[in-house]
Amino acid sequence: MVLAFPPVRWLSCLISSISLLHALPAQTQASGPEDLLTVAEASDWQRTSTLADVQAFLAGLQALPRADRIAVSSFGRSEEGREMLLVTAADPMPADDAALLASGKLRILVNANIHGGEVEGKEAVQILLREIAMGEHGELLRGAVLLFVPIYNVDGNERIDAGNRRSQNGPDGGVGQRPNAHGLDLNRDFVKADSAECRALLGLFRRFDPQLFLDLHTTNGSHHGYQLTYAPSLSTNVDPALDAFLRQSYLPEVRRATLERHGVRVFDYGNFSRGEPRRWVSYDHRPRFGTNYYGLRNRLSVLSEAYSCLDFGGRVRATRAFVLECLTAAVQRADAIRALCADADARLVAGAEDATFGFDTGYAEAVEREVLVGEVERQELPGGGSRMIALPGFEAERMPVQDAFHSAERIPLPTAWAILDPSDALRERLALHGIEGYRLTAAQLSSVAVFEPTELDRAGRAFQQHHEVRLRGAWREEERELPAGALIVPARQPLARLAAQLLEPRSEDSLSTWNFFEQATRVAVEGVPGAYPVLRIGGGPPAASEQAGLPHRGEDAPE
Repeated sequence: MVLAFPPVRWLSCLISSISLLHALPAQTQASGPEDLLTVAEASDWQRTSTLADVQAFLAGLQALPRADRIAVSSFGRSEEGREMLLVTAADPMPADDAALLASGKLRILVNANIHGGEVEGKEAVQILLREIAMGEHGELLRGAVLLFVPIYNVDGNERIDAGNRRSQNGPDGGVGQRPNAHGLDLNRDFVKADSAECRALLGLFRRFDPQLFLDLHTTNGSHHGYQLTYAPSLSTNVDPALDAFLRQSYLPEVRRATLERHGVRVFDYGNFSRGEPRRWVSYDHRPRFGTNYYGLRNRLSVLSEAYSCLDFGGRVRATRAFVLECLTAAVQRADAIRALCADADARLVAGAEDATFGFDTGYAEAVEREVLVGEVERQELPGGGSRMIALPGFEAERMPVQDAFHSAERIPLPTAWAILDPSDALRERLALHGIEGYRLTAAQLSSVAVFEPTELDRAGRAFQQHHEVRLRGAWREEERELPAGALIVPARQPLARLAAQLLEPRSEDSLSTWNFFEQATRVAVEGVPGAYPVLRIGGGPPAASEQAGLPHRGEDAPE
């Protein structure tokens, strides 16, 4: 029996400008198209937008000459029930999802405000949408359909307070809080998918399968000489051809264009290390972070981090420039990007022998590069506290740069994974990610590799409302009867790299990490030996006639 899921619905109804114009704040009331300003612009960069402000701004776009290029819809609800907005920019506007997917145009998703205090992306996206509705950027819409999420962490955004992120250089009217309403950092949720917001975004990934994902942030790290820093997926398990394209071709071109056309200095994301010699070091390779995660879907992803010591208006302008050049470079290389993504999928479906999974990961060997070191001055704030203000000066310093990771161990992907007694929660998570699988209708004998944990490290301190788990152990091979009801996840599927990350016992950020298999494993917790409940199958996956209810990519999943 195939479990059916509700059909995907196209939510393309425009937000009515008549119904929302009464909500326009005084500073955005417009007498004509040229007067439509964001809250940030209208306040001279002293305030940032609430959800109502963004809704009103989007309604105001309907009075602009090319409003037909903009469609506003909802793609979910936050933990507190607020509307999560999706803005589609296209020319012509597709009638529905099927028409959008059949258009052959590149699909690009720009996600803003994942952290409620990092608001530059939200403001930059509104400015870009206004430009599109005024008739600009036609070359982008000839080659791509652009999908914008202006406020991802909508509950966090609504908690605007002058005490939030106080050390950031504006806006003085305050910003939202970093986590969502339940205290979850949404940029640590992409594996476990605990939040309503992450589940909604995974739904967009399944629904539109964008070939490029941009995630917009603001860094409060080292005092460098750039207006913005960036990173591709840092996972060591992404498709090598996609990774090479991003690092060697696409991002270097975006970097050049952002400087030449906008005067904005951008560089690979990092922070200065302590001690000597000083190094420039990137952040983390694990897919709990959104852009790292998205690379495992055989697609391109880019992290954008505006520099928090720069003034608020400067950060918005830098973010707009970088996003615009990312979009431009993607459209110019649309054929190559589509081919790279399709080839990455096809190689896994064909069972590529060179497809491997890596772990025991650390920084890759450093490369000597020139890094700009910035100048700042301290500004004392009324009521206490201080912030650092970026000064115009900077110096170039040559130093080791570590902007990539390397896995010391790699193993080939199996033919399939078998999950012996899948819980409803596990099946739901795999479905949310779009992983394909099926259930056995009868017991079958198979050659398998079994992982026997000898040590389970469980963090004593909760992180993201979980106690993270790390396993150590050894493999053994045996003939095993797989019981009826076992869930088989084939490795010959487009999302095999993601499936490996979620299911492998040595994965450094997996469903096991987030306690989904802890009860079954039990080693070092209750002192009862137990095998890891996901087996590696060799030779060929068992046959089956019953689907598990795990949808194929593009289908819906349980709410």
